[in-house]
Amino acid sequence: MKFIAFISVVLISTAQLVGQNLSQNSTGSFTFTPTGPLSNQPVEVHYHIPNGDISTMPIVMSFHGSSRNGSDYRDYWITMANANGFMVFAPEFSSSNYPGLGDGYLMANIFDDGDNPSLSTYNNPDEWTFSVLDPIFENIKSDISGTQEVYNAWGHSGGAQFLHRFIMYMPSSKLDVAVCSNAGWYTVPENTVSFPYGILNGQLPNSNLITAFSKKLIVHLGQNDTDPNSPGLRRNSVVDNQQGIHRLERGQYFFSTSQSTAQGLNTAFNWEKHEESGIGHDAQQMANAALPYILMRTLYSSEYESKTDFNLYPNPTSNHVFFDNSSVRLKKVKLYTSHGQFVKTFEFSTFEKSQKINLSDLNSGLYILKTNENYIKLLKK
Repeated sequence: MKFIAFISVVLISTAQLVGQNLSQNSTGSFTFTPTGPLSNQPVEVHYHIPNGDISTMPIVMSFHGSSRNGSDYRDYWITMANANGFMVFAPEFSSSNYPGLGDGYLMANIFDDGDNPSLSTYNNPDEWTFSVLDPIFENIKSDISGTQEVYNAWGHSGGAQFLHRFIMYMPSSKLDVAVCSNAGWYTVPENTVSFPYGILNGQLPNSNLITAFSKKLIVHLGQNDTDPNSPGLRRNSVVDNQQGIHRLERGQYFFSTSQSTAQGLNTAFNWEKHEESGIGHDAQQMANAALPYILMRTLYSSEYESKTDFNLYPNPTSNHVFFDNSSVRLKKVKLYTSHGQFVKTFEFSTFEKSQKINLSDLNSGLYILKTNENYIKLLKK
């Protein structure tokens, strides 16, 4: 048995190390073939890689909805990836390889029939659609000799459904930040409603929830996504009475109930809810608005370290930042993109305790502010 287990590990490792020859400044796709029970269900992975050191460049995954249009979900991020120095990968779960939109993709084959869950039809985790995500990440790392330890992800509509369930059912994955935009409906962590709308009969232990709540999940909602008759929106008496009749209501309910459940478990709750005014069910607009949350962890890495204490606030910001210039008396600071392209210089004729820097004309993204002795990461929302 030990020999068989060893051979299995070797085979899995070999499968993950098959090279795709990924390189900087490239756009395309490759086919990833999972191991184990899903070995006959390959996934086409659409990607874009900007210029830069790809061995350290952040990795972002983008998840499509019911249209299963992975190339579009890659393309939504190309401009932002180029401007902010991250790679984007959009797995496409085709209807031929992952049949049944609800069971095969949105509910990830957790059950043979997700709308009628039972212990006898509960599948092993290596049969879940979720199970291919970390191996895709490891495959990418192997190909580029990468040192990345985690990846971030964004999903819109059906992709947000897939992503929030991934967090709940596989909370110990290498996913770091998940941004779930405009999901149509949710698996809400409440024991009084049966799966897939709640977790009754869902085979989801409290230990999973505790770990999931410790992760960074952003419930991301367009305030104009309020059409109860939106095409493809699941409507029935159970989900309507539980979560509401449109996506905005349902996202608000999911977040508030999740927060209450975490309080009941006396555990940390690191999820956030952010609503975007003037946006409805529009994937590109929601991707643009999601960028600050995708980049949020990069503020806390040590690539740029200050030699002295320099407090820039608020950070992240929407329009303005401030710092104490009464003692350091800086006459100017310079702003760069996250990968070193000069943006502009800010000059000061007076030295204020709350010196203001106006960023309202900048696009959302990650920037580097250079003072005399400091490099400070700045996230513009």
